[in-house]
Amino acid sequence: MARTTRERVKSFINNRWLVFVAAMWIQSCAGIGYLFGSISPVIKSSLNYNQKQLSRLGVAKDLGDSVGFLAGTLSEILPLWAALLVGSVQNLVGYGWVWLIVTGRAPILPLWAVSCFLSFSPAFCFYFGLKFAFFSSFF
Repeated sequence: MARTTRERVKSFINNRWLVFVAAMWIQSCAGIGYLFGSISPVIKSSLNYNQKQLSRLGVAKDLGDSVGFLAGTLSEILPLWAALLVGSVQNLVGYGWVWLIVTGRAPILPLWAVSCFLSFSPAFCFYFGLKFAFFSSFF
């Protein structure tokens, strides 16, 4: 008994393992918050920071990892696609601005401003919970 192409596509899309694997790939590609140890030498040398200043940036990033109320609040107010869009913009602005500073395309900001960008960006991890809720609503 041959199945039609439409039935095959439908069974492929409705496969829960596909959703799981896709979610794992998305998380592994967006794990920039865990790479601070790898990018900190570049930040230290390009911005002429000492170890104490770099440690303060690490604390700011960790504080941003701990604050997830924005994602939860937005998930109550906005549709999920809009909350995910806000999270993507938040990540792009935070880490993108640090990248612009490190590469010399933007002026070097004071330590408190770079700390704000680094604490603003890692909260993007909390939007992954919204993503899983979004994808699981289809099944």
